[in-house]
Amino acid sequence: MIDVDQQFAALEQRISATWCEILDNSPLAMSIRSGEFSNELYMIYMLETYHYTSHNARNQALAGVAHPENPVYMKFCFDHAAEEAGHEMMALHDLRSLGNTNDELPLPAPLPSTETLIAYLYWASKHGNPFRRLGYSFWAESSYQYINPLVGKVKAQLGLKDSQLTFFVAHSAIDEEHAREVRNVIERVAKTASDWEAIVETAEISLRLTGRMLDEVHTEYVKLATGQPSRYSAARDALFNSR
Repeated sequence: MIDVDQQFAALEQRISATWCEILDNSPLAMSIRSGEFSNELYMIYMLETYHYTSHNARNQALAGVAHPENPVYMKFCFDHAAEEAGHEMMALHDLRSLGNTNDELPLPAPLPSTETLIAYLYWASKHGNPFRRLGYSFWAESSYQYINPLVGKVKAQLGLKDSQLTFFVAHSAIDEEHAREVRNVIERVAKTASDWEAIVETAEISLRLTGRMLDEVHTEYVKLATGQPSRYSAARDALFNSR
């Protein structure tokens, strides 16, 4: 018989260890902690956040479409997808608040690492264990305990207001309830060891893919800051050079 408390403890331990590994080694996190953080770096991060967030409602809904055999899970997927729809607009709002908002903002294509994360979540939603995408939802909806200290430093470093951090401030309040809903549905549908293994595996893989995206964000910032060709030049010029 599955010990649910023990399974949740193991899941949370794996997520915590992975977060610590990512944040201890992330050049982006190091830049934030050292104060070497700029509007341009924040711009690149929010652009990539916009891209992957814009797919979350869709791949969540796909999980419900692909796995109709469990009505409880299917309803959760559709309800949660509806609640996630449009959250990428918070990221776009915060991005535009950094500078000039009168002109159309060019949106560069997502980075390869961002596309890999997006593609993996579509794959995980459709293939394999039906409940595996819950691993992504579980860590994503409760990530603020790990990232809030960094968000606070970004806020102070760039002199941002809460109204310019809606993706983190307003979104975090929404995600507190979502985190409880995700935990509840896992308790209801994860009945076997293979269910839990799939949830844990997807949680770690999707979190590590997110870590790779953070690394590539920093790499692209270095290119932009040193005058190398960059997909972000037009967005930077639209936001900052016409103020």
